[in-house]
Amino acid sequence: MSTGTEPSLVTVLLPVYNSAPFLKETLDSIFAQSWEHFELLAIDDASTDGSLDILRSITDPRLRLVAHGSNQGLIASLNEGLSLARGRYVARMDGDDLMHPERLAQQVEHLEQHPELALVASFVEYINTDGEVTGTWSVDRATPDEASVAAMLPRTNCLAHPTVMLRREALGDLRYDPRQQGAEDWDLWLRMRSRGLRLGKLPEALLQYRQHAASMMGIQKMAVSYERRLMRTRWRFLTGEWAKGRTNVLHLAVLKAQTRTLARHLRFNVLQPALRDLKRILSYSPIALWREGQALDAAVRQWKGGHIFFFPYLSTGGAEQVHADILGSVSANKPLVVMCGRSRDRAFAGTYAERGRLLEIPRLLHHPFTRRKAHARLAALINAQERPVLFSSLTSNFFELLHLLKPEVRTFHLQHAFLYQADGNVQHKQWLRHFERITGYVFISGQAKAEFEKFLFANQVPRSRFGKLHWIPNAVHAFGALQEHERIGLLFVGRPSPEKRLDLFLALAQRLEREFPGRFRYTVVGAEALPGHAHVQFLGTVSDRDRMASTYAANDLLVLTSYREGFPLVIMEAMAQGLGVLSTPVGDVPARLNSEHAVVSTSVEASVVLEEFATVIIALDRDRQRLQALKAAALAKARIEFDMERFRASYRALLSAPAS
Repeated sequence: MSTGTEPSLVTVLLPVYNSAPFLKETLDSIFAQSWEHFELLAIDDASTDGSLDILRSITDPRLRLVAHGSNQGLIASLNEGLSLARGRYVARMDGDDLMHPERLAQQVEHLEQHPELALVASFVEYINTDGEVTGTWSVDRATPDEASVAAMLPRTNCLAHPTVMLRREALGDLRYDPRQQGAEDWDLWLRMRSRGLRLGKLPEALLQYRQHAASMMGIQKMAVSYERRLMRTRWRFLTGEWAKGRTNVLHLAVLKAQTRTLARHLRFNVLQPALRDLKRILSYSPIALWREGQALDAAVRQWKGGHIFFFPYLSTGGAEQVHADILGSVSANKPLVVMCGRSRDRAFAGTYAERGRLLEIPRLLHHPFTRRKAHARLAALINAQERPVLFSSLTSNFFELLHLLKPEVRTFHLQHAFLYQADGNVQHKQWLRHFERITGYVFISGQAKAEFEKFLFANQVPRSRFGKLHWIPNAVHAFGALQEHERIGLLFVGRPSPEKRLDLFLALAQRLEREFPGRFRYTVVGAEALPGHAHVQFLGTVSDRDRMASTYAANDLLVLTSYREGFPLVIMEAMAQGLGVLSTPVGDVPARLNSEHAVVSTSVEASVVLEEFATVIIALDRDRQRLQALKAAALAKARIEFDMERFRASYRALLSAPAS
């Protein structure tokens, strides 16, 4: 609690508009708080249902009442409240919800024990119009800590607005944006994060959220109900309910939204798969299909072993390197390696072929006329082995095959990255029915494993089953030596996919080149040259290990600008070659790297990353001693933590057949 003589004042900010049916209960719950040092700032926005009369009847001196002569809207009321608030903390509240008696006390205590936090929210319970508890918010179970909030917030609002208590001085000039009506709170939370402010959440339900037709969550719940009844509602509407005057504005809005939902469903789950199948029918060469069939026939006749791997690609990439390293752990058994996708290059073909029997059948596995038979033949091949172990990564073929396998087949799935999203993870929810059939899940990132646990818990998988989740960090093959260069070399390594954000690295290079022409060097691996960036050296795809090592050695700082990762192999390889790291706070990066050997931005928001990285690079250029210390610490950490033998031993132990 506060160490001063006076306890911290809290302003409970209560915007009110036509809340009369529930307002008295709401006010009673506020004045019943165990934390008594608060002011209630109620702003009535020209209510027409008697809400203002209820507020005026309150005699408690802690009430400050502002009454608007005309309706100005919720966002205007909220911003006015932030300007008028006297409290050190501002607690949001709605006129139809109920506070638990300890809400203010617990949130004040948490904020004063954690001065680094700008905001703390809590879990919520749903109640109906009679005050009966009807459930909990599904996203709450996935966000019990600050790290979870930071990870989920860019993708879904995991902070229920009436549970939030803000540190007023931390807001500075931030206010609710009138352009974000309906998402004003989420927008504010995101802008707070973009400024480096930290947001927390208490894992207790400190507020009861009342669901009814006029509440925001009530509207969302109605939308879900309408989705289930979409077709019936649609034809009724089209056959005359509008003419009969039975369709109100809310019905039309929900109907319109759910019609879009149905259209998206038909597009992504019906039309696009049908078009893909049609394209395969027209484009797959019959000769290529015949050759793949011959290769499968040969494997069925000749291969005998215990380990079968399903991987998507042979092309250059960090995931493909990890897959090759896993193969290396059991290469003495000559495993069968089934390639399920069509690769953009064949950089790892030789490595895979050296470590197992390579079976490339992507057309057979995806052609609508051959995939079922191909799955059946592969299942029969696996079932025929004495003690088979099936291992997969990044391919749905694994899940499509599971129901064909005998119970004795041990199955493992490698998940490179994962982020739990309460309203997302659609494919993983579909695969969840196979959870009991799968022997083990493997994660290269501790953060991804923790996120997957939240996903399982949110989908009613008991924690007693989490023992089948394994974390095996990646490793590197070789270590370099510390180098020093006259001009600092900045290196980007990654394919030009959206999550890697090559454009952000190029923007950083342009900014530095504009302010300090010729002072730094910029190199991109994984992408071809782009116009307008003459100061950047583009090396394209580099699959030769020695060339890649020399590229690392020629640079000083790896710059990782991604908005989503696990723990990238490129970070480990760069550190093993004596590079310092500039990274966004993605995946395991904040947990596994520290300021001795890396600089991690406070946000993944592009403008924040650009500003912070530019500042750090300029500072390191001026302090070369600090730069060399950063690089030396990175190399020392890599030698300790990224050992390949440890990696292979972990996979050998995992994939060894149990004693019979």
